[in-house]
Amino acid sequence: MVPQGDHQAILDRSALIRSRLRFARMTGHIREILDTIREPFVVLDGGLRIRLVNKSFCWAFHLSAKKVKGKSVYTLGNGAWKNPALREWLEAIPDKRPDIPDFELEGPFAAIGRRTMLFNVRRVEIQGSSRRILLLTIEDITQRKQAESTMKKINKSLKSASMTDPLTGLYNRRGYSVLSQHYLDLARRRRKKIFVIFADLDGLKQINDQGGHPSGDRALVRTAEILRKTFRKSDIIARIGGDEFAIATMENGHDSVASQIARLRKNLKYHAIQHNYGQPLSLSVGVAVSTIRGTTSIEELTSQADAVMYVEKRTKRKALATASPDFNRALRPPAASHSADEEAAPTAAMVNAS
Repeated sequence: MVPQGDHQAILDRSALIRSRLRFARMTGHIREILDTIREPFVVLDGGLRIRLVNKSFCWAFHLSAKKVKGKSVYTLGNGAWKNPALREWLEAIPDKRPDIPDFELEGPFAAIGRRTMLFNVRRVEIQGSSRRILLLTIEDITQRKQAESTMKKINKSLKSASMTDPLTGLYNRRGYSVLSQHYLDLARRRRKKIFVIFADLDGLKQINDQGGHPSGDRALVRTAEILRKTFRKSDIIARIGGDEFAIATMENGHDSVASQIARLRKNLKYHAIQHNYGQPLSLSVGVAVSTIRGTTSIEELTSQADAVMYVEKRTKRKALATASPDFNRALRPPAASHSADEEAAPTAAMVNAS
C-alpha cells in the first residue's frame, strides 16, 4: 500500500504533468496562429526575453526559433539588435500605456544587411498575476522608404503649375494620373495592393449659393488640409475635379483602409471643433482595391472608386429626401417667386450629412 504522503506526491506530479501538457498544446496552437502572420512576430516576457517567434521572423532574420528562445532580444544577430534607441523604447514600454507609437530603426542587421525596420508593440497583462508579455511585430519597410525617397524626388521635380492644383496645393488630375500610375506599378513589382479612395465634397453647390464662391473655396482648402492630416506623406492626394478628390495609398498591415476611412471621418469632426466651425464638412467616399496581377490602370481603379462613391452619395440624397420634404424641391432650379430663405433652407442639411 502506497503511503498517504507518497500518494499525494504522485497526484501532484500527475497534475503538474497534465498542466504542462495542456500548456504545451496551448503553446502549439498559439505558434500555429502566429505562423499565419506575414510579418515577423515575437512574444517577449517582462524581462524582454524571447518566448515565441513565428516562421516569418525566422525567415526574415535567418534565425532558428530554438536558438533564440529564452534569449534577450538584445543578443539577436550577435548583438546587432543592441541599439540604444531601440533599448530605450522597449524598456520604457512597461511604464507606459498598453500601446505606444511605432518605432522606426535603420541600421545593419546580421545576415540580411542594412535595413529599415518598423517595430510595433502591444503590452498584454496576464490576468490574475502581475506578469505581462509584449507582442512585437516587425515590418521591413526598406523598400517603402526607398519608394518614399524616390517619390519625394519626383514630387520635388513635379512641383509645378502643370501638376498641382493652385487652390489647395494638392496634385491636380494630371499629377494624380502620372504619380498614381507610378505608385501602382511599384506596388505590383512589390506584390502589394493599392487602394484608391474617391471622395466628393457634399453640398459644394449649396455652399457656393449661400456664401458665394469664396466660401466654396475655403471649404475645398479645408478639405485638402484634412486629407493631408489623414493620409501618409507617401500617399498621392489630389483634387481631380471641382469637388472631387482622389487618394492612392499602398496597403499597410498596421493601417488598413478601413482605419484610414475611420480616421478621415474623425478628422472631419475634429477639424470643425478645433477651428470653431459650426458644422463639419461631409464627404461621400468610395474605395477600390487593385489586384496584385490583374490591375494595370490607375484610371480603371479610380473609375471603380468613383462608382462606389456615387452609391453612397445617392444613399445620402435618398435619406435627405425622406427627412426633408423641401429637399427634392431644392434640387430643382428655384422658381422666381421663392425667397432666399426658402432656397437656403436645405443647405445645412446637405453639408451636415455624414
